[in-house]
Amino acid sequence: MQDAVPLPDDAELIRVQSRAMSIYDTVRAAAFATEQMRVQGDGDADPGEWFFTVPLEDGWYSLFGVLDGAGTFTPAHAYKAPLEDAEQVEPLALEALPRDFSPEARAVQASMVASVEAFQRHTISPVVVLEDDGDISVYVLQGSMDATRFALGGDMRFRYGPDGFTQREAVKLHSRVFDIDTRPRQKGELYEGSAHDHVLFGGPLETELAMVMLYPELGLVAVVHPSHPVAYVLTPSGAIRVMTQAPAQRRVLQPDGTFAPIDSDT
Repeated sequence: MQDAVPLPDDAELIRVQSRAMSIYDTVRAAAFATEQMRVQGDGDADPGEWFFTVPLEDGWYSLFGVLDGAGTFTPAHAYKAPLEDAEQVEPLALEALPRDFSPEARAVQASMVASVEAFQRHTISPVVVLEDDGDISVYVLQGSMDATRFALGGDMRFRYGPDGFTQREAVKLHSRVFDIDTRPRQKGELYEGSAHDHVLFGGPLETELAMVMLYPELGLVAVVHPSHPVAYVLTPSGAIRVMTQAPAQRRVLQPDGTFAPIDSDT
């Protein structure tokens, strides 16, 4: 029932923002590695079927390769970048890889296959997050169509054990995919943002906040649940504005993870 969907508390909003920033960083690191591969001409060799980026303690590792039927990943190309500056990505000799990345590859493969089955769309990207307890989380995001059209929704969150085989969670974060067209509606009128209803969750999700951060062209994205008179406005800076009919409850979760009154400079 819709009225059983709870609103997020402040701790959940902080979690959403923190995880959105992790997704944002991982997607950017993956994009830099992909561009580096294109620029240096490694496209002459088969990069393999799977590509993913993993943050370890000493840097970002981006890998292209194949996964066999037994679940063993064989990298074809590898790249590494400092955690603090993913743009400084460089090719990495395969023998210099710190460990086997088969668990992450297994998790990515299972997640991508499940997402295609769920939404019947192939323009998707995996985002790997390593959890503190050793589990592997994979978010699957829809891709942008062009410079003015973006696909929101159609995203899923998966969680696996450290082996990448044991699936602990598979959650649809949105029930469908919806396109956002950022072209001007009429001459001289600039696109400023959009709004959509949530059905499965009462508040904002880490994937949609990450998308707004990755693509500032989306402007402000407001999410609401029909059962609650609260709107959450997501901004390209990573801030989340909580808008209610009660002025005292209006507040903003700032990019630094702290709350402030809604009239503060964000």
